[in-house]
Amino acid sequence: MIIDMHVHTVASGDSLIAAEDLIDHALDMGLDGICVTEHDSYEASAAVEELAEGTDLKVFRGVEVSTVTGHMLVYGVKDDKWKDYLEQHKNDAQRLIDYVRSIDGVVIPAHPFDPIKPGIKDLAPTLAGVFAIEAFNGQSDVNDNIRAREMAERLNLSIVGGSDAHSLYELGKCVTEFSANITSMGELIAELKAGRFRGRYL
Repeated sequence: MIIDMHVHTVASGDSLIAAEDLIDHALDMGLDGICVTEHDSYEASAAVEELAEGTDLKVFRGVEVSTVTGHMLVYGVKDDKWKDYLEQHKNDAQRLIDYVRSIDGVVIPAHPFDPIKPGIKDLAPTLAGVFAIEAFNGQSDVNDNIRAREMAERLNLSIVGGSDAHSLYELGKCVTEFSANITSMGELIAELKAGRFRGRYL
């Protein structure tokens, strides 16, 4: 099963992708699923999930969260309660990881070595509970993705892929391939925790 784990729509505030266009384009590309990870909001992705009902595309809702350590892809939250928690703890990445793990979700650092977008760089060893990083990011330079994969290998971390698409032509550039057929966020998280996936360029 091929899923683009990192996609934005106009609801993120910096993307050109309309929700209805995203669904159609993903289906035309042959993607099995997408994770809509709007910036700092879970609720903003509701429209895409609704529009995908009745189609063959699986839509999973996550969040790309800004922390003082870098951007984090969060999967498993069901509302925006994490915002109040994170603000109370000064946008600390470890606090975010601890909170998401407490509700059985996962946190994956995004574009760790991108020179423009905030990433964790070499700080992965300082974050308890990180088992995977995004080492195939469609917006990052090839060499920056290579650095991320080298770090993942050094630290024995798994690797996910996501396009980080902000326009339709960017969709699906990087993806995550799962061995199982995933139909729910619970199943997605289970497969992530089990490590039964690999990130790659499409």
